[in-house]
Amino acid sequence: MYNLDPKAARKADQNGNRINEIGKYIGIFTQAEDITASTGTKGVALRFEADGQTANLSLYTQKADGTEIMGYQALMAIMTCLGLRSIADPQRGTVKFWDADAKAEATREGHIFPELQGKPIGLLLETEDYAKQDGGVGTRMVIAGIFQAKTELTAGEILDKKTTPQQLDKMFQRLRHRPVKAAKGATRAPAPASAGGGFGFDDMDDDIPF
Repeated sequence: MYNLDPKAARKADQNGNRINEIGKYIGIFTQAEDITASTGTKGVALRFEADGQTANLSLYTQKADGTEIMGYQALMAIMTCLGLRSIADPQRGTVKFWDADAKAEATREGHIFPELQGKPIGLLLETEDYAKQDGGVGTRMVIAGIFQAKTELTAGEILDKKTTPQQLDKMFQRLRHRPVKAAKGATRAPAPASAGGGFGFDDMDDDIPF
């Protein structure tokens, strides 16, 4: 015998709306929040939506001492594919988050980057296992590639002023599930989103074509 549990029924809707498959997606960032981890590492928490499904993606860009880390390269790729030479300091706004106590989505005040929101962007997403603080293993979506939605050009191809996409198919073929690397029970700080496609931007200077 089962009695109706409205909370569980609502959670089924939420689970069905989550992106959980490896693949190629074109959508928008509905939220780009400025975040700082407890370690002082800075980053951007992205809420990506494609065809009614969403994924929460974190890019950690800079350590507390100012050292740039891999998420910084991914953010530069996103800016390139969106045609943004810069993004202004974050502005105060309302952000959505998962309230673990209420087991439901809620809103709060935060700081966001409006320039990153609401514009078409293409992402290649992989799944990645990670060690949870309670000793278990969780799975999350991570960014493995970034491309311009209307042309399918990668950031490097845009900077090289190419007109025909050549890298995306190769990057798509490399998509995979990444098993957990840390031993069970280990604890660690949140990892930056994967940059499996490789992001090299040593020459981003006066030759930016936008």
